Amino acid sequence: MVTPQTFLVPITSSPASMEAVSIAGAIAKARKGRVYVVHVIEVTRSLPLNAEMEAEARRGEQLIRKAEALALEAGCNVTGTLVQAREAGMAIVDEAQDRGVDAIILGVGYKRLTGSFQVGRTVEHVLRNATCAVWVVRQSVAASHQHE
Repeated sequence: MVTPQTFLVPITSSPASMEAVSIAGAIAKARKGRVYVVHVIEVTRSLPLNAEMEAEARRGEQLIRKAEALALEAGCNVTGTLVQAREAGMAIVDEAQDRGVDAIILGVGYKRLTGSFQVGRTVEHVLRNATCAVWVVRQSVAASHQHE
């Protein structure tokens, strides 16, 4: 197995995705690697894919700056990208392929719906379709309840 050096971390406003950024930053620093973060703005089918979504873009840029600051704390620089797409999962897989990363690190909160643990459609799509390694970092149950 190849030791991953380049990582893609999809980010949202969830604490779990920011935890994934910190983990990726620490690993990349130790391996003299790189971290890319991507925030995907999902565009509904009723709008053109290149629609101006200023509020969402501002929020995405803020998340990228927050992720950059977290990675710097870990001693690693990151490159952030904002992407508009119909489906976040497909955009994440495409971004990973375009950048040639060794692994995608997904931060997942603990959600219990209908009596069982759920990862959601985006995480499921990435797990099924990514050509690189996929690491899932699930927040502890206690940490996820603190943020509800």
